[in-house]
Amino acid sequence: MEQKGLDINFYIGIFLIFGLLMWFNFNQLPVQELNTNGKLALEDSLSIIKNQNTHTELVEELEYSNIYKKNQEERFYFLSNNKLDIKISNHGAAIKAVVLKEYVTHDSLALNLINNLDFDFSFFIQDKKIHTSELVFDEVEQESNQLIFKYQDLNKNNIEFIYSLGENNYNLKFEIVTKNGNTYIEPGQLLFAQEVNQLEKNLDNERNTTTINYSVNNTSSKQMSLMKDNEKNIENPTWVAHKQQFFSTIITSQNHFRDVTLITRSTDSDEYVKFLSSSFSIDYDNESNNYLFDFYFLPNKYSLLNSFDKGFETLVPLGKFVFGWVNKFLVIPIFNFLEKLGLNYGLIIFIIAVVIKVLLFWPTKSSYISMAKMRVLKPEIDALNDKIKDPLQKQQAQMNLYRKTGVNPLGGCLPLLLQMPVLIALFRFFPASIELRQQPFLWADDLSTYDSILDFGFNIPLYGDHISLFALLMTLATVLQMMYSNQMSSSAQMPQMKYVMYMMPIIFLLVMNNYSAALSYYYFLANII
Repeated sequence: MEQKGLDINFYIGIFLIFGLLMWFNFNQLPVQELNTNGKLALEDSLSIIKNQNTHTELVEELEYSNIYKKNQEERFYFLSNNKLDIKISNHGAAIKAVVLKEYVTHDSLALNLINNLDFDFSFFIQDKKIHTSELVFDEVEQESNQLIFKYQDLNKNNIEFIYSLGENNYNLKFEIVTKNGNTYIEPGQLLFAQEVNQLEKNLDNERNTTTINYSVNNTSSKQMSLMKDNEKNIENPTWVAHKQQFFSTIITSQNHFRDVTLITRSTDSDEYVKFLSSSFSIDYDNESNNYLFDFYFLPNKYSLLNSFDKGFETLVPLGKFVFGWVNKFLVIPIFNFLEKLGLNYGLIIFIIAVVIKVLLFWPTKSSYISMAKMRVLKPEIDALNDKIKDPLQKQQAQMNLYRKTGVNPLGGCLPLLLQMPVLIALFRFFPASIELRQQPFLWADDLSTYDSILDFGFNIPLYGDHISLFALLMTLATVLQMMYSNQMSSSAQMPQMKYVMYMMPIIFLLVMNNYSAALSYYYFLANII
């Protein structure tokens, strides 16, 4: 018979052997604590474990687990010039904050263009994907205008992030240098994702103007949807811009972007304006292992953006075709000239209105004369309307009267046709002009947004939570001008059109109450001059 005691001794022996192995491991291979991402760091054990072929997968996991963040103190470093203050962390060597020093928010706080940024460069080491956002760059070298963050893993692979900020500019140069050790480093993606801060008074308007623009040719750009959430992949972009109402962050590179995935997401929260994300796929440079990028943190000022000669000026929404031409070749040159004279911006807008009125007067002079004759003929036209009931005979009699007196009944259309491109062009120009931002005039403290003489404390649908005096004045001037123009028309000629025409000022009032005070002010002047 078999003795069952042998089975007990067998298990006791196995237990003792297992205990001895555990004692040996704990004394020869000390285990470190879990890091902040919950991965084990067994740096001293890697060389021994690698020799155990029966545990290949465990070896790979342990070999690369040591590169992730440990419980190390986060330290911040700063680059600064007369335009920017930039804050960078040793955790991931990531940009944490960017302040534009020449500007403030609508409530007079420091203008944090970047404050909540997900910044990450991913790369591959032996088919393992690593994220720099999970690394601690232990060695940092700082000069007056440059920061160098260095990281080295156990295989002697080196990564350097080099940030350089010049004097008197908005350009932060960013260079990634990889140095292969026992293995090779292949780049993956550069992620730049942010929750955009509110910088302006009108949150809804800021949301409606915040999006991502991209260019593939350095001459023009295309825009993601302003109103809808969107995701798009673009091949071979030359630059991408996270565009806000008056400021932009532009990311560009020299032949390193293979493609980019762009994401825009709206939010119902008042904590931020919109979520914008750009994830760039990086081409592998197996010769120099250097990757050069430029970050621009700057205002959307047309003259400044145009000076880079990369199509950045297309970030300012001046309109397309004839509307853009009116702004570029007429409005902006006049505006810049008057601005150099140091005039108040309210006065500049008044002068622009007068100049445009004078320029339009000469080609439309004959039309104004014809409109004046129509007013003189109004009693005779009314008499014809009362006398003749047949529509065809009435129309023929009126045309005969017009031929006798040399009046063109359509003459009043020409001034309107010539004014429309200007009015639409300025509808784009004034709300997008950073020059008007926080510039006061009369009762308005900021011509770039709505003026308010009374805040309700509650919102009226379609109208808003305030009363804009410039919008009211513009509406009143429009009504008076329509009443004056209607004096030349017979009451029997399409009377229903009068009601339609008087609906237009009401629509203008609802729209303009939340628009730029400068735009309402200009439309008011255009009606009364």
